[in-house]
Amino acid sequence: MQELGAQVLGISCDHAASHRAWATALGGLPYPELSDWEPKGQVSRAYGLWNPERGASQRAVLIIDKDGIIRYRRTYSAPNLPDLEEIVRELQRLGAPTTA
Repeated sequence: MQELGAQVLGISCDHAASHRAWATALGGLPYPELSDWEPKGQVSRAYGLWNPERGASQRAVLIIDKDGIIRYRRTYSAPNLPDLEEIVRELQRLGAPTTA
């Protein structure tokens, strides 16, 4: 993703201590994990991803340009995972720099 000029961030409504424990259990993460804890779900609500029934955000991948405009948005249900190839194609389509 970095080769395509993208910055990957993980965001969840869990407390930062929960993020640290999860990352440690996985042996570390190759990207920063941000907490949308307090006020709970503020970022999720701002991007229309808040799920009031669960009290948490939807699972989603967003591509947000440097001006803050959402250029790509896909939501997922567990246990489905995002399609990495689709995300790379979308970054390329949006004009992210490519490398040889």
